[in-house]
Amino acid sequence: MKLIGRVSLFCIAGVSLFTAGAYANSVYLKWFYPNREESREFIPYTEELKEAEEGTEIWESLPADSQSGDVITCDTVFNIEEYDRNTETTAEYEEKIPGKYIGMDRNGFIDAMSAYEMSPPLEEQQRGLISVEVLAFSEERVRIRKHYQMIESPGEEIYYLVAENHYITVYHEDMQNVYLYTDICVENLPEELQEEIIQKKLISGESTLYHFLESYSS
Repeated sequence: MKLIGRVSLFCIAGVSLFTAGAYANSVYLKWFYPNREESREFIPYTEELKEAEEGTEIWESLPADSQSGDVITCDTVFNIEEYDRNTETTAEYEEKIPGKYIGMDRNGFIDAMSAYEMSPPLEEQQRGLISVEVLAFSEERVRIRKHYQMIESPGEEIYYLVAENHYITVYHEDMQNVYLYTDICVENLPEELQEEIIQKKLISGESTLYHFLESYSS
């Protein structure tokens, strides 16, 4: 009986020491980490929450000046204005969007029109195409304006007056070789004439060119 009593006493003492140690450790942790046991609301990770997080991440990664992302599709309406400077008339029509433009965004389409202006098809050259500008761009509708100045005397040399560094530069018909640099400042010309030169003014014939240059030379 004495042996049993001693064993029981030993077990009770061991349990008491373990309990006291656990309690002391709990008190220490609460003192050292005061916010360790703050209650937190449990939010289940649902598909909606996942989509919201992904959407926020994508939005934050977009640049501040990002566009809406409109691109040309096969259903985009293609409107064209043709302005003839000789007759000062405008013709408007609509045609099917060319396949090479499908998928382009605004910047890509503007670049394509600039390339078209610099290297127009032979038919456009013969009609006297001077410039192309983009008036409107959206996924539903694209609108451009083409400026023409018909060649009245095909046998004569063709020149283009271009505004470069505030002054008029005269180019040959191919728009690759400079014919003449001038000291005529574009800002000193009448506003209507300034606009023509900014859009590349066509002059037919060397005598007509020199008459123009002499009229506006300082």
